[in-house]
Amino acid sequence: MQEYKYYLDGEFKSSSEKIEVIDPATEEAFAYIYQASKEDLEIALSQAKKAQKEWKNFSFKEKAKVLRDIAKVILDNLSGLAELETREIGKTYKESLFVDIPLSAEVFNYYASFLENLSEDLIKTDTGIDLIKYEPYGVCGVYLPYNVPLMIFGFSCAGALASGNALIVKPSEFGSLSLLELAKHLDKLDMPRGLINIITGQGETAGKYLAQAEVDLISFTGSLQTLKKIVSYSIDNPKKIICELGGVNFAVIFSDADKERAIDSLLSSSFMKQGQMCIGTSIALIEESIYESFISEFLEKVKKIKIGSPFEPATGLGPLVSQEHLSGVDRKVKEIISKGNKLLWGGEILEGKGYFYLPTVIELEELVYEEFFSPVVLVKRFREEELSSILENSPTGLVLQIWSNNLKKAKELAESCSCGTVWINTFAQMNAHTPFGGVKKSGWGRNLGKWGFFEYTQPKHIGIGFKKGSAEGWFGV
Repeated sequence: MQEYKYYLDGEFKSSSEKIEVIDPATEEAFAYIYQASKEDLEIALSQAKKAQKEWKNFSFKEKAKVLRDIAKVILDNLSGLAELETREIGKTYKESLFVDIPLSAEVFNYYASFLENLSEDLIKTDTGIDLIKYEPYGVCGVYLPYNVPLMIFGFSCAGALASGNALIVKPSEFGSLSLLELAKHLDKLDMPRGLINIITGQGETAGKYLAQAEVDLISFTGSLQTLKKIVSYSIDNPKKIICELGGVNFAVIFSDADKERAIDSLLSSSFMKQGQMCIGTSIALIEESIYESFISEFLEKVKKIKIGSPFEPATGLGPLVSQEHLSGVDRKVKEIISKGNKLLWGGEILEGKGYFYLPTVIELEELVYEEFFSPVVLVKRFREEELSSILENSPTGLVLQIWSNNLKKAKELAESCSCGTVWINTFAQMNAHTPFGGVKKSGWGRNLGKWGFFEYTQPKHIGIGFKKGSAEGWFGV
């Protein structure tokens, strides 16, 4: 089996404790990573602090060159990195190859361009000038999710590096290989040693150590339950936390929607990556007058989704990431059906090797705010007068889809709802220029765009007086 060492202070290191990496499509162990220790974390932190002091003094253009170099090595090694992500995680190869990993490179290139066109603010007043400098926080601890580790590496780390911070990155133990493979190429780049560190291991060990450490900022992508642990672990060394937590995402389909496009987008938003994506649809609300015909046509397409090896071009649905997740999904599906909700399709673990689950559609009798993070979508009919309360009562607010040919109505709903991103007659319309993040229990802070730069900075005001200031002579003595 192939070994993948973690990356600290410009060196690849191992420990006595190995963690097997299981191919979720075959259930075979094909590689292993190592459990980093608390001592490893302390070394990483010490060296990252030294590297950050050096990196901070790089000019904007010097930083931009390093970011472009990172983007280049991602694209130069695209197929190998995509293969690793697919084999370890189970999402289809075409998603890794054409969407997830190229987007990471796009974000690094975006921030390189951003820095090349950035200048610090200078404000002239009657008495002097005010300089606004962009100060980094220092060392950022970055937690990556298992579903799109390299994509979120771009989302979180490109802006953090552009802002002058150093990194200690903790990928999920179910999604570490592409980051560790990338580290072999990052190691050859001309940048301060220790600027980027990648530690691996279980959340209850390596993840806990990172939260407890004296890092200056935490960027976390994952579940609310895990965030609560991170907050509790970090209480002795409090720091700023940027987090994106997913949540219950709605797709609202009005009776005047383009039905064919809405069905196709609902299919994608429900089942891409086996539903293991933070922007995926949890609940589809379909206006009452078109509900029966819409569901009938939607189910026809759901039944045609090809399930199998994620490396087969025709495959639409690969395996879930782990046996534990598969069992948990099946348990939740059975539980929600037992409460009087109707199974329209799926709801079964496939027999044989691999953690495969049928694409599942459940009709809700009563509304529940439930995220499965799996190929399960809940559907419910609605009347327009009840829609606002349904959306506003949601405890989360990451993304919302609205499908209607009445753009005035759709725009008014988009502006009134509490949500970080709203897509009208589209799905996944996002890029390096647009901010991404949630509201309510979907998190706080933003990545991407100019907002993802300033999120990782602390503006410093330097006032220089050339004339008598307003405080001079105040007491007249």
